[in-house]
Amino acid sequence: MSEWIFVRRVLIVFALGALALALWTLSDLLLLVFAAILSAVALRALMAPLVQATGMREPLALFVVVLLIVAFIATIVLQFGSRLAEQTAYVLQNAPAALQSILQALNLEDISKDLGGTALGEIASRMVSIGSSIVEGAAAFVLIVVGGIYLAAAPQSYRRGLISVFPERWRGSITSTVDDSAFALGRWLYAQLIAMVIVGALTGIGMWMVGVPSPLALGLIAGLTEFIPILGPIVGAIPALLLASGQGFDVMLAALAVAIVVQQLENNVIMPFVVGRVVELPAAVGLFATVAMGVLFGPLGLLLGYPLAIVADVAIRRLYVREALGKSVDIPAERERHAEASKNKTVEV
Repeated sequence: MSEWIFVRRVLIVFALGALALALWTLSDLLLLVFAAILSAVALRALMAPLVQATGMREPLALFVVVLLIVAFIATIVLQFGSRLAEQTAYVLQNAPAALQSILQALNLEDISKDLGGTALGEIASRMVSIGSSIVEGAAAFVLIVVGGIYLAAAPQSYRRGLISVFPERWRGSITSTVDDSAFALGRWLYAQLIAMVIVGALTGIGMWMVGVPSPLALGLIAGLTEFIPILGPIVGAIPALLLASGQGFDVMLAALAVAIVVQQLENNVIMPFVVGRVVELPAAVGLFATVAMGVLFGPLGLLLGYPLAIVADVAIRRLYVREALGKSVDIPAERERHAEASKNKTVEV
């Protein structure tokens, strides 16, 4: 090996190490970028029916969608804001006390110390520390929303810019991977939005019927946590069960029954009907991917772990199994995307 080849290889190794370090340092920002992409995909999904039905230009359709979302949120705040704030404060005040009572009754007061060195304990501690910073959370939310609007306004330019980074021979596969990933994420987000609304409404009504305090706030919590598949429904049911425990054993059992019925409806009716076969991610893979992202990157990783796993599943199937290994592999998003495109062409004809 010549001296120059050796030096070049060393420089390449150092460059790759520097790139990996930079990506790790910017991991939170990259997750925010991915969250902005998700918001852009959601906005584009809401724009599509409007554009198809009215022939409206996309920039105007985006403006109308954003305006409708703002109007909807403002209506909810004006109608239920004070009551929701009051009930949320009640939940935040009484749920920890109920948990402490249960731990004392079971002689598990030191459970937080036992979890302190574990991966789940690390996630919980980081959630508490990040959750206490309202300013950081608000800034991240604004960044995600504004970034999502910019991306939704001109997605093709960003898409072309991303694809142009890769060598010419890879661009066809990268383009298909990006399209399949966007299609899968759009269908998944659409299903999650429907599930969040239905789960939140059913949980609030169910908890009100069985006599659990603050049903409006509990419905909101259940709806928001529904965004995190598998783990979210469990986390969302905890506050309701804690408050129900203070109302008696019968109320707690009734609240548990409500949570189970609502989640069975979501798992067996809502998600399969809306998502179909676009996302065929095994439950165990989704679970461990979500937990792994939470351990690595905290609450933001936990929130985005499942959609990241969807993108990784599409990329591995196409770029590694099909392109690198040369094996035939089914890509659900590709199949469903082509089927939907063929259906739309048939309707147009």
